Amino acid sequence: MIGFDKQLVSRVLIFEDEATAQAKLKSLCAEHGLIGLKQAQHSAMSMLESTIDLGAVLISESCADAQAGIVDGFAMARHIHKLRRELPIFIRREGRCDLDDLSAEDRQGIAGAYDIDRPESFKLLIDQYLADTEYPISLIRRIEEITHGALNALFRDIEVSNELPYLVKDKLTYGDILSLLPVEAPWFSGYMMVQSEEQPMVELIRDGRTAIDGTNVDFRDVMGMLSEITNLAWGGLRTRLLALHPATSGEETRISVPITVNQYKEYISFGTDRSQLCFKYTLSDIHGRLAPVTLYQKFIFNIRWSPEEYRQADENSVEELVESGFLELF
Repeated sequence: MIGFDKQLVSRVLIFEDEATAQAKLKSLCAEHGLIGLKQAQHSAMSMLESTIDLGAVLISESCADAQAGIVDGFAMARHIHKLRRELPIFIRREGRCDLDDLSAEDRQGIAGAYDIDRPESFKLLIDQYLADTEYPISLIRRIEEITHGALNALFRDIEVSNELPYLVKDKLTYGDILSLLPVEAPWFSGYMMVQSEEQPMVELIRDGRTAIDGTNVDFRDVMGMLSEITNLAWGGLRTRLLALHPATSGEETRISVPITVNQYKEYISFGTDRSQLCFKYTLSDIHGRLAPVTLYQKFIFNIRWSPEEYRQADENSVEELVESGFLELF
């Protein structure tokens, strides 16, 4: 489980060929909660064509990719922008942190520039494009705890684990099944998605790990299971949140925004550039017979999000006193 001292992380794809800059960039990423990824072999473009979730792309202006026919960082930025238009691109420049000297063509697709020797220019981009939404750690811990409880209630003889929650800017989907549910509380309104792959879930059901009859299992059973996970997780979380601040009629949200989906491209958009809050869970067979099942849970607060109001109602201060030993539960 995540603790109160943890920070959200975000994965960034790095194109940097200078050793000194690599070392400094590694330090900056660690300082700002970024997990840096880079292509180990072949063309760097191949990673962008995969379905990996990313928060941003970091490029040096001197970076090139001969295999892809890309001569410098500006050409690379244009190419990446065409592939993953929703991702902010930060370009590292020598001795300057602006784009004022560039042509309109060279600026295309670049969110901003930074100078590795001026860390404040890097932090400015992170704050603007990746830390655009604040998620209280107590809310994150509640989401994890309740989702763990829901998964343990629905599956037998499995062990639930999860990685650190993270933020993404792209709009890719994972797997071949998806459950989407509107979520609303006094402080937010948006959607929760749960995504997975069909076949590993089929095997769990066939092996009697759920309440569903394991004979003649098909995609309908899997979709029903995914709906159960979504409903149980959100039902538990909603109960906890409304215990802090019961909703009133005046707080009901009537606004809606279009949702667009391209199944072929594994792409879904909720009409906002706000970061998505993501959780990755793994269901492992305690007997070691079945393949693990991976679940992605994503929250998109695209209509309303007010963390300040959440904090005012949060009983987090009591939880901290209990954990510190100043108070104990009766």
